[in-house]
Amino acid sequence: MLKTINRQLLALELLKRHARISIVHRETGVPKPLLRKTYRELHGRSPRPGALKYSTQGLTRNIKKYKEVTLFAVCFEKVASKSRENDIRKIICAFDIYKKSYPASQLDFSAAWVVARDLQRGITDIIKCHHCRVPVLLNAREDDTERCCVCKTKITGTSRDFQLIN
Repeated sequence: MLKTINRQLLALELLKRHARISIVHRETGVPKPLLRKTYRELHGRSPRPGALKYSTQGLTRNIKKYKEVTLFAVCFEKVASKSRENDIRKIICAFDIYKKSYPASQLDFSAAWVVARDLQRGITDIIKCHHCRVPVLLNAREDDTERCCVCKTKITGTSRDFQLIN
């Protein structure tokens, strides 16, 4: 019984952050019809339809979005390195910190979940620029132009060649 209550509480936390129904279902196992109904009750409208972006590359199409994703990725890496919580709780904590530090951001929880998943799978990495020491998100752009957003230094090599942020 407690396991069911904990899953439902987690689902509520995720729905409060406007997480996509598919993500909430995947993380909690709560049935989608119940999640849709609860979302409507919480927010007074139906959840957004449409497909979820399935990669960080799909979220970083322009430099502003790339910077937002990089900032969230840094928040997530810091939380992940210091927390013993499960993965979804780390994402919630990192997202809350991120939103407090940059409330005007357009990055939503579902996008943050995708970024965290890509970091956990090793699809993307965070390194420090060898020139100015600013965090750079590797493998996050489709055009393969890895450049520091601050000093514009071209990043060459792989993440193994640089000091990872962790």
